[in-house]
Amino acid sequence: MDTRTRTRGNLLALKICFPGLLLVLAACSPAGPPERPNLLLITVDTLRADRVGCYSDLHVSTPEIDGLAAKGVVFSRAFSHCTTTLPSHASILLGTTPLSHGVHDNANFVVPPECLTLAEHLKSSGYATAAFIGGYPLESRSGLSQGFDTYDDRLDRTGTAAGDAGSRRAEAVLAAALAWLKAGKAPWFVWVHLWDPHDPYSPPEPYKTRYADRPYEGEVAYTDAALGGLFRYMKEGGLADSSVVVLTGDHGESLGEHGEKTHGLLAYNATLWVPLIIAAPGLGHRVVPSLVSHADIFPTVCDLLGLAKPGTLQGSSLVPVLRGGDTHSASIYFESLSAYYNMNWAPLSGFIEGGEKYIDSPIPEIYDLEKDFGETKNLARAGGAAAKKKEELEALVLARYSEQAVKAGRSSDRETIEKLRSLGYTAGFAAGKKPGRETFRPEDDVKSMLPFFNRASDALALYEAGKVREAIAEAEEVIRARPNISTAYLHLAHFYKDQGRLAEAVAVLKKGLAALPGNYYIYLEAVTCLYEAGEFDEALRVFGQGPPQAELDPLVWNYAGLAWLKKGDEASALASFDKALAIDDDFTVTWYNLGNLHYFAYLKTGDRSRLKRAADCERKAAAIDPGNGPAFYVLGVALFQDGDGAGAVLNLEKALALDPGLTSALYYLGLAWMRKGDAAKACPYLKKFRDTPDFAALSAEEKAVIADLLARCSRRD
Repeated sequence: MDTRTRTRGNLLALKICFPGLLLVLAACSPAGPPERPNLLLITVDTLRADRVGCYSDLHVSTPEIDGLAAKGVVFSRAFSHCTTTLPSHASILLGTTPLSHGVHDNANFVVPPECLTLAEHLKSSGYATAAFIGGYPLESRSGLSQGFDTYDDRLDRTGTAAGDAGSRRAEAVLAAALAWLKAGKAPWFVWVHLWDPHDPYSPPEPYKTRYADRPYEGEVAYTDAALGGLFRYMKEGGLADSSVVVLTGDHGESLGEHGEKTHGLLAYNATLWVPLIIAAPGLGHRVVPSLVSHADIFPTVCDLLGLAKPGTLQGSSLVPVLRGGDTHSASIYFESLSAYYNMNWAPLSGFIEGGEKYIDSPIPEIYDLEKDFGETKNLARAGGAAAKKKEELEALVLARYSEQAVKAGRSSDRETIEKLRSLGYTAGFAAGKKPGRETFRPEDDVKSMLPFFNRASDALALYEAGKVREAIAEAEEVIRARPNISTAYLHLAHFYKDQGRLAEAVAVLKKGLAALPGNYYIYLEAVTCLYEAGEFDEALRVFGQGPPQAELDPLVWNYAGLAWLKKGDEASALASFDKALAIDDDFTVTWYNLGNLHYFAYLKTGDRSRLKRAADCERKAAAIDPGNGPAFYVLGVALFQDGDGAGAVLNLEKALALDPGLTSALYYLGLAWMRKGDAAKACPYLKKFRDTPDFAALSAEEKAVIADLLARCSRRD
């Protein structure tokens, strides 16, 4: 049996297994439901429809999602409008396509404040609103926080490497959501975003072992299991009978199909086809084969909640088909423009209508989805079919385009800019740079460029296998053949940097910036690499020429602060750190660096107010990240200098427990116990410190001081 047959059989099995749920609204409604149901929206990042059990039983078991499907409506042909996270979620929460909201990629686009979000609409209707975010593309500065009373995007931001933007496990996201629900008031709208299936795939145990050769599916299985706690709470608390629940993926994952390893480049069904399940009071189980899209969710929710639909919506309500009416039919616009904006490849867009799919690119494609859902036979070469489809696409674009779409490409949201201006920020970053070309040839087509992109990825695999010379040669060859492959520059710079060849890494990144001036990832790596190479003036010059997203990235401002500090300009360093924290008050790395700045200022000036500020900053850093050993260390040292022996000991011991490499803590622990008059506790710490590399690196004079301390504590012991 082929995949399509088994998939359809599995969908139909749900319908057969639960015939009693196909009753009319009045018969299925629980007794006395509230007039306004709650709304739970669950978006699972990078979730292929055929990796959900109720869509196909070939790959992975998802009993929790299947349980939702068994009591709700399953749309077997739901599609995303985009292949990246932020644009897809913008379509879901705005009820429009990128032609209207203007968000085309994760980088350098922000949802315009003029757009009406689902949260704003529900809040104006008396709903309490809360969002719980699992991945960095949806942080509040994306603009999607509009209308939410609570927007919880507290991601794990402990990394300091370029591009280490942050995420958190499904369990952490769901724990935060459950805590809010238990304290919240009805009616409510809660949006939960789960990041886990996104690459790199690294599911926790037991899924890591169980799916050792299929880690993506392990991530899906883990995410499904994590949802179980939320679904149980809903059921046990009676919320399942008084809430509308919508579950979908933002886009899929290619997993090697059509030569694409992940997503964001091509626009085949592997990345556009998504699960969509809707359960609501009074609805029974059905499987709906109609073509539907993310833009349809907003108007559908309005009808299910009994609210008026805003006039801005481009989608259509699915309630008629939810309740057994005629099939839904509409043209579905889609696009995949990340490579266009970031690497100057040919743009890619298209539409699905009546079972046929058209992909517009220098090498156009047409597919009969009824016969060829896997898109293996391109029908565009026959006659003038492609030209006619292109005309239809142009008409569709013209009909759905909105003037406000151009506002999404601006640098940031007004609230954050006002925060920055209040701190003295006046100069804007470079304007968003669109590709300079308007005409593209077949060799610029995504399908033509993809093999070179994959070769850059293969170079990384070679490097990780220990084949350094071969990896460098492969990345260099890709750059010579196609100068607009961003990953080739990034991987080659990584190879050089990892080998201690910083100057060569910097040269590669400068070359990459010249070839792809609007590429945010090359820019960010260039800034960090220049800083690490000690080229502080050049780092600051490049910093000021960044694309629009740079001014909203706390990591960029953090590196600017470090560069100013290295140049001895404390005032500029302080201003940069303050700007980083104005954007993200939970950015633990900046709190740590700010604490260090104040501590060294205290050592230089003797100003005890700076010592207290240092302690406050490190305390904040440690509170945000309880695993931050260095923050506990600096806090402990600051408390020691301030005369708080008990606090010093507590935090220094915590620092050592978290990071045994912080051996200088041994020295301060010894001093703290000596100050408390407890030589018996001081001596072991000082002796341990004497055996560390930190001690060996001290000057002869400093070693003599330690020796004297040991002698004194031995006499007291």
